[in-house]
Amino acid sequence: MVLQLKPGAMPAYRQCHDAQWPEVRDALRAVGLRNLSLWYDGGHNRVFYYAEYGGAEPFQQAMQRYAQMPRVQAWEERMHQYQERPAGAVGVSEQVYWVPLEEIFHQE
Repeated sequence: MVLQLKPGAMPAYRQCHDAQWPEVRDALRAVGLRNLSLWYDGGHNRVFYYAEYGGAEPFQQAMQRYAQMPRVQAWEERMHQYQERPAGAVGVSEQVYWVPLEEIFHQE
């Protein structure tokens, strides 16, 4: 997935993730996300999201469950001050600003 940051937002966005709330980290793990990484494309001010999902339920259901966990909504609202909502953003609510990407190659 990809996310567009507001101009000049990267330093604060990075600081937030450097001090990620434990409840949010635990919520991501609880729904089955592992090996989660964010990658920054400074030339376009975008963040790329990579995670491996190993949950038993469909991914969208897991994300809906994640959204209801303690402090997750507050964390997402905090992150939105740094994010722009691009056309094509999809997710569990209108408050999701990530745009899915099409996988064009995979190698184990």
